[in-house]
Amino acid sequence: MDYEQEETEELLPPNVRRTGFWASLLFSVALIGYFVTYVFNQSIASPKDLGLSSLLLFAVACFLFFAVPWHRLGLSLKKFGPLEFERKLEGQSEEHIKDISALEDKIAQIEAAIQSGSSHQQIGKVPQKPEEIEMRDLIIKFLSEYSQWSFSPLRIENWGAERNSYSDLAGNSALLRRLLRSLVSEGILETTISKKGNTLYRIKN
Repeated sequence: MDYEQEETEELLPPNVRRTGFWASLLFSVALIGYFVTYVFNQSIASPKDLGLSSLLLFAVACFLFFAVPWHRLGLSLKKFGPLEFERKLEGQSEEHIKDISALEDKIAQIEAAIQSGSSHQQIGKVPQKPEEIEMRDLIIKFLSEYSQWSFSPLRIENWGAERNSYSDLAGNSALLRRLLRSLVSEGILETTISKKGNTLYRIKN
């Protein structure tokens, strides 16, 4: 279980989906029944004359639409008529954008170290500021206390910062994400991938 607010989103409300499923199924079966009846009794009007072929294709398409678990495929309905789907990448895109911002912040620190005349060996060892050390310790404390779950950076900021004594987790997204990646490289944290493709962090067992 994770706290990324990953609720399974249905393409349609359950009651609408069930009604559409059974209605399209019964309609399809009725049409197929008429086709079968015509094979044995051609005295009745032909399905072609009644335009039932098109209706059958439409009924089957409706049945498949209501029967396929689109949400499990990571698809959501964008507009209706004609149907158009889009992958649920909003959360993942936001994750990547903020990660890029964090990397830019790191680059800025390295540039500052170069401009200040630091040696080549010192460039990769930019001293941590007091607020960075405090945030680092707070992240470890938080993830240790809630070690049964994995968290996205956004969930740490929103949900974690609301817990007692953890309010400082919010307010500096770039620093939070940079320290999370640093703790992974140190072997203190481990990562998993959520259903939406986001990176989740937890204390390494």
